[in-house]
Amino acid sequence: MAKFVVGTPVETEKAKVSVDVSTRQPIPVGTHEFQLEVVDDAGNESLPVTVKVTVRDTQRPTAVITAPQSVGYGQKFILDGSKSKDLPPGKIVKYIWTMLS
Repeated sequence: MAKFVVGTPVETEKAKVSVDVSTRQPIPVGTHEFQLEVVDDAGNESLPVTVKVTVRDTQRPTAVITAPQSVGYGQKFILDGSKSKDLPPGKIVKYIWTMLS
């Protein structure tokens, strides 16, 4: 596995490289460009080629709702979704409330 840092080449003798990511320091969501150059056994270097890889946020947020267990007839009450969360760098941008019964 290789830990990539922007602008710092990673040299290997293998044709495939696993991009090392961690939950502490994941590659940020967005489009990232990687470059490859190869060198033959005579020391000749290729021209660089690039590829773009898009890292998408595919983790569902967690909805958390708090509410009073009971209220008096005709009294208003609050449904609170403020403890809902998304993994960084995501953030909750919409709350969709539905009364089911």
